[in-house]
Amino acid sequence: MNTTKKHKLLKLLKAQWTTPIEALEACGILSLSQRVSEWRAAGVVILDKWVTTGTGARVKAYRVVKVCR
Repeated sequence: MNTTKKHKLLKLLKAQWTTPIEALEACGILSLSQRVSEWRAAGVVILDKWVTTGTGARVKAYRVVKVCR
């Protein structure tokens, strides 16, 4: 995984709720849930919630609350 992509995604997650399709469009990252799992294991506090897209699909959206370093 390109570190620059991960940093860009982390910045996006700090700024707003982000769905997998938004992560793909903004950062080129296909596996948002895997990145979230990695960061949670490292101590980053990330909230998630179910959202309904414009097409009616239900997906998880994520947002960083606190980065513990």
